[in-house]
Amino acid sequence: MNKGLLLCTVVVLMTGLVGCGTATPQPTATLTARPLPPSTATATPTPTDTPPPTDTPTATPTPEPTSTPTLTETPTPTLTPTPAETSTPVVELTPIGAITADRIGEEVMVEGAVVGTASFSAGFKFTLDDGTGQIVLLMWHNVYDDCWDAAEINLGAKVQATGAIGQHEGELQIQPDYGGDVKAIEGAAAWATPREIGSLTGDDEKQRVMIEGEVVRVEGLSSAVKVFVSDGTGETLVFVWRNVLDRIADNTALGTPGSHVRVAGTVEVYKGNLEIVPTLPNDVVVLGMP
Repeated sequence: MNKGLLLCTVVVLMTGLVGCGTATPQPTATLTARPLPPSTATATPTPTDTPPPTDTPTATPTPEPTSTPTLTETPTPTLTPTPAETSTPVVELTPIGAITADRIGEEVMVEGAVVGTASFSAGFKFTLDDGTGQIVLLMWHNVYDDCWDAAEINLGAKVQATGAIGQHEGELQIQPDYGGDVKAIEGAAAWATPREIGSLTGDDEKQRVMIEGEVVRVEGLSSAVKVFVSDGTGETLVFVWRNVLDRIADNTALGTPGSHVRVAGTVEVYKGNLEIVPTLPNDVVVLGMP
């Protein structure tokens, strides 16, 4: 088929023409519009009133669960064992007459009346008598100073003492370690009327007397002091060792002329002169100061 015939066929198919060649004018077809089917109007629905908004309920907070407390176990108290009572060894009272040299070092307890006193550079001595014998109670300065009953321990007192048995130059002694080891069961007896100083003579040597008067003057020595006392009937020297002086209450009054004092001591004769020597600190009492 040639190209001209093919083209004619295509035209005929498209225009409805019968033949190819010179086109015969055809009446123009009037196109009548086909009416559209009536459209059915879709009714717009009447809007329904929108219900008022419902208040959103406030959410009630859910309480947090309370934690169940953990039970703490009550600790079982630990029972402390009660220590067994330790029995304090009882020291029985020993008759002084039963104390002998073969018991040196043994600790004993004795009771007796003070029948003698003495002082030395490191302490004081008291001779105790219980009716079965006598023994020296030796109190070093630290023991004497620590003894609450020291003021009552003097001639005539009844004393209980605990200590080790010792010996010095053949003399048996009781040596307590502490002041509490010595107790006054009965205090020393009070003095009666003091002696007039003018009445003292050499015949009173080694006798224990008591005087009362005023300090006239004082002289100091390295190991003692000399206090001159007058009562209007006479004047005498009171010789006080330093270890005694240091323990006398209000001892500064002894250096003040006019101070009123009471002194108990042993009468001694030294180079032809009478003097009174107090043995213990409580043998000197200051009654007043000017």
